[in-house]
Amino acid sequence: MRKQTKLVAVLSAAALLAMGASMTSFAAGWEKDDAGVWHYYDRDDDMVTDEWRKDGGKWFYLDDDGDMLMDAWVDDEYYVGDDGAMLINQWKKTLADEDVNDPDEEGEHWYYFGSKGKKTVDTLKKINGKTYYFDEDGEMEYGWYTKNNDVFYLGDEDDGARVENAWRWLTNPSQEDEDHDAAAAFLGCTDSSGDGCDEEGWYWFGTGGKMAKDADKKKVNGKYYYFNKHGQMLYEWINDQKVSGVAPATPTNAKLDGSIPAASAGSAYIDSMIYTNEVEDGSRVDGWYQIDGSKDTGKDTDTDWYFFKDGKAKKASRTATDYRVNNNDGPVYVARIKVTSPKGGKEYFAFNEYGQMQTGLQYIPAERGFYYFDGNGYPVTGKVTNVECDDDTYEFYFNKNNGANAKGLNGEKSGYLYFNGKKLVADDDYRLYYYNGDVYLVNTKGKIQKTNRKYDIENSGIEHDKVDVTFNNNGTVRGISYEDNTSPYADSTGTVALNDVELIVASLYETNNSFTFNCDAEGKYSERYVSIPYIQLYDDDVYTYDFTNVSVNSSTGTVYGLNSVSERWFDVNFATVGTWR
Repeated sequence: MRKQTKLVAVLSAAALLAMGASMTSFAAGWEKDDAGVWHYYDRDDDMVTDEWRKDGGKWFYLDDDGDMLMDAWVDDEYYVGDDGAMLINQWKKTLADEDVNDPDEEGEHWYYFGSKGKKTVDTLKKINGKTYYFDEDGEMEYGWYTKNNDVFYLGDEDDGARVENAWRWLTNPSQEDEDHDAAAAFLGCTDSSGDGCDEEGWYWFGTGGKMAKDADKKKVNGKYYYFNKHGQMLYEWINDQKVSGVAPATPTNAKLDGSIPAASAGSAYIDSMIYTNEVEDGSRVDGWYQIDGSKDTGKDTDTDWYFFKDGKAKKASRTATDYRVNNNDGPVYVARIKVTSPKGGKEYFAFNEYGQMQTGLQYIPAERGFYYFDGNGYPVTGKVTNVECDDDTYEFYFNKNNGANAKGLNGEKSGYLYFNGKKLVADDDYRLYYYNGDVYLVNTKGKIQKTNRKYDIENSGIEHDKVDVTFNNNGTVRGISYEDNTSPYADSTGTVALNDVELIVASLYETNNSFTFNCDAEGKYSERYVSIPYIQLYDDDVYTYDFTNVSVNSSTGTVYGLNSVSERWFDVNFATVGTWR
């Protein structure tokens, strides 16, 4: 039976030949009937049927009625064009042979007919420098395509060329038609996967067209990029596989393994925090960036400065080196890290465990000291006034010398007494302070007193308005007495101690409540007889002294003393969290 033909579109304009010129140029043997149909007669004047005939270097097909076919399939392997000639090295978009007679069929496909005129089937083929894939029926593949555990993208339905060494912004395969279900399943982007596969994203197809995925980092055109297991380029915050603490309830795609443990919303700690540019770029960043924090750590509503080296945020680690203290929001870890300064050169800045740059007064555990950072994050040396801590403001002094550059000063400087940078002062008159095993007397400006005379001491245990104070040669207090030269103190046994130095230290015994070494309910020692310096950086913590036990000789009245052996953070809500000095 004569095959019906259908006009079709062709890929190449070169395939559209002038039909009239082709027909009238046929040699002897060809004849056109009254209906305008060409036939071929052999030497015996018999009409040729079901055969190919070559004319003018081209092949033509005569069907079982002897009609020359035009714009039609031949045996589901060859195709003849509008002029009846076999297509050689040409594209054709048409219905499949089996669908030609189906009036409801609209699914045309691209086919390629090679040098012998046969359609290309079940293979890949390079055509004009581009690579194409064809299925077992010869239909050109397009869109998402998987082969041998690799993923490719073959352009849209009218392109089909394999994408190589190029970026593409694409809808993931689960959002396309069912023909791409295999790719969706392979990439883990099915509706049931639920692990952070975005509907759209940037994909990189490298040499050979293979899609990049599961890459810790990949260098593309001199820049580094990161991809999740779905092949989508990760952008902005990227966190590695390990999440500690409480992860957000809603998973994000910002992880190299593509998933985050389900948990209630809250603060989480990320082992490695990487940041890349926004989605329009996505390349790994270096240097300073003022950005919102990571959603996975619950810091996405906070805008802070971060410093990145090879895409990784500089930050404190949750180790003994960067040991924590507590504020109202939980643990805080701080490290002083030397990075490139916006002013040029290198400078120390403070970062917490999330990589957020810190300002103001900070305790740096690894450095065993307090530092102050201005509003731009730079460390400050020398005198700093109005430093906030303990719900008040104080004057601090930070070292200028290279050996302890910018660390809070301990001890005496220019006649003033400092505890980790904090100037120790009296509130109204004069105050006794215990520092590093000695007792000092200071005025309201913090000046250390060294003159033997009467002083009005504000410590509550000194009940007389004026008492006689004597000093050692180094300016430390030697003794305190009334006008009658009797001591105002007795030890816990009621025995009068033998010398004033021991009496002063004995007050620490009273403060510590019979050898219990805890702070009071506010995290501080009593200031009854002598003030023990402290710094309260957060509401929940106090940095002060810790003490060893004492011995009291009841027969002689000798107080052997509460000796300071360390400085320590006292955690009011929990327990002492560590000795840092």
